[in-house]
Amino acid sequence: MSADIEKQINEYILRHYYRQINSVLLCKNGEILASCYYNGFYEKSKNVINSVAKSIMSICTGIALDQGLIQSIDEPIYKYIHEFSECREPFHRMITIRHLLTMTSGIYWNGGVHYHCPMMKQLRNSDDWISHIADCAVVDIPGTKYNYKEWDVILLARLLDIVCGDMYDFINTNLFIPLDIESRRWYKSPCGIYYSVGNDEETDNETKFKLTAIDMMKIGQLFLNGGRYGQEQLISETYIQQAISPLKCNPNYGFLWWVWGERYGCRGYGGQSITVIPDENVVIVTQATPTERGMGYLDVVEYCHTCCKEAGKQ
Repeated sequence: MSADIEKQINEYILRHYYRQINSVLLCKNGEILASCYYNGFYEKSKNVINSVAKSIMSICTGIALDQGLIQSIDEPIYKYIHEFSECREPFHRMITIRHLLTMTSGIYWNGGVHYHCPMMKQLRNSDDWISHIADCAVVDIPGTKYNYKEWDVILLARLLDIVCGDMYDFINTNLFIPLDIESRRWYKSPCGIYYSVGNDEETDNETKFKLTAIDMMKIGQLFLNGGRYGQEQLISETYIQQAISPLKCNPNYGFLWWVWGERYGCRGYGGQSITVIPDENVVIVTQATPTERGMGYLDVVEYCHTCCKEAGKQ
C-alpha cells in the first residue's frame, strides 16, 4: 500500500511541476503510509519551517501554563513586559497573553507583500525591539480584531523568555528532547529577543529554524494524541483543545494554530505545513523551498488525503 501511495504522490508532484517541494509525509494511525523526498532531501534533512515555529511557541505557552509558570493566559502582559506598564498607549494594560496567542493585540501592523515588510526592517534597525513595538500605535481594542503579525509573536517570545528562564532551553527540554528532535538554537536579536525565522529572512539562511519532516510529523501526532507522546503527557489536553478552537473574530485561527472545521494544523511561508485530520487519525506534512510566489501547496495536502481515503477502501 505504501509504495502505491508514494507513487501516486510522486506522479502528482511531477505532473504539476512542483520543483520546490522537498518532503511529503502521510501518517495514519501512527503509521507512515508515504514518505516522499525530492531535491536531494531524505529523512534526516532539515528544512526551514518559517511560521510553523509560531505554533511551537504556542505549545511552549501551554507547557508553561501547565507548570504554573503562567497563572492564566488572561494575565496582562504588562506584568511581565515593563514597557507595556508605562502607558505609552491607553490600551497597553488591556493586552493579555491570550491576545498575543490569537493575534488580536490591536497593535498596528502592515505585513507588506510576501513578508518583504518595511515594518520588520525598521524593527531590525532599532536597538530595542520591545520598546520599538511599544511605541507603535494600538489601532484596535485588544481582543476585538484579528491581524496576523510578527509583533504579537515577538512579544510572546519576550514574555516566555522571562517566565521560562530561557525560551529555547525550555522548549528544548520540555518538547524537543522528549520528542527526540534535534534542533539548533533559535536566532536571538542583538537586544536579546528570540526570533525563530532568523536574522534576515531574505539573505541569512543559516540562522533560520529548521526541522526534518519527521520532526514536524511528531508535533502533529502530539496534538492528535491529546498531548501524549509514548507514555509521557507533554502538554495538557485542555490547552490543546483551546489552541485548536476557532476564534469568534477568525474561525480559521486558534492559539497560533490554524483551524479548518474539524481539521487543524500549522503553516509556514513557502509550503511548510502540518495538517491534522483527527477523525481519521491522519497527519500530513509538507516542506518546500520558499519562492517569491509564496506557494502553499495545499492541493498536495488534499491529494495526500484523497490517496489515504482511497487506500482505505481497498
